[in-house]
Amino acid sequence: MTEAAPWYASWFESPWYTRLYGHRTLEEARKAVTVVRDVAHLPTGSRVLDVCCGYGRHALALAEAGYRVTGLDASNYLIDRARNEYAHPMVDYVVGDMRGPYPGAPYQAIVNFFTSYGYFDTDEENAAVARHMAVCVEPGGLVIIDVLNADVLRRTLVPETMTIIQGATVIQERWIDGPFVRKKITITNPCSHDLEFEERVWLTTLEDLERHSAAAGLVVNNVLGDYDGSAYQRDASARCIVIARRKA
Repeated sequence: MTEAAPWYASWFESPWYTRLYGHRTLEEARKAVTVVRDVAHLPTGSRVLDVCCGYGRHALALAEAGYRVTGLDASNYLIDRARNEYAHPMVDYVVGDMRGPYPGAPYQAIVNFFTSYGYFDTDEENAAVARHMAVCVEPGGLVIIDVLNADVLRRTLVPETMTIIQGATVIQERWIDGPFVRKKITITNPCSHDLEFEERVWLTTLEDLERHSAAAGLVVNNVLGDYDGSAYQRDASARCIVIARRKA
């Protein structure tokens, strides 16, 4: 019996991914990059790996801020779009797995924005990503992992929404399933057949990230609650952004 492909194998190769998240803008990415520049104080000119770079908005914002960037993503579709729409002389986009290998390592910093951590079936598989980041950053180098605040998300998750995108009806159903937050995406287009996709991501907590970081030889220096640099508050913050460094 053939094993089913993971959810991200089809979803991130679909143009509907970028249509659904079209409201996530370059301007938002620039705010995220202020965490790297103004809070973590990464020197201009540093080499940065953007793990799970998607279609390149954070990679471009990092390059605009003066960093030399490699954007890595497993999706051929998203990397092709990044090369076409978010090109920059200081960015190189490559297809690759977040579990490694990372071309060009070691880096001065590795970043993982927009809840791109926790894609795999087990805690050990997800922890292995942090370990590989630690191996591929220089001693004393920076690792930033950015996820939604699991505690707030459990309390505020909207079960269902419906939108119209390019003439198609898009229904998103969301629920908590053990350690995962799951989303079923149904796209109904009058001129075509229905499409269904899924997202399934671990509800990664601050404790998870601290544990994964410690096991990887990373020291957590700061935890933010959003891209504005505000301190993390378990009961109120929208995000959980861990800033860590590899032990020298």
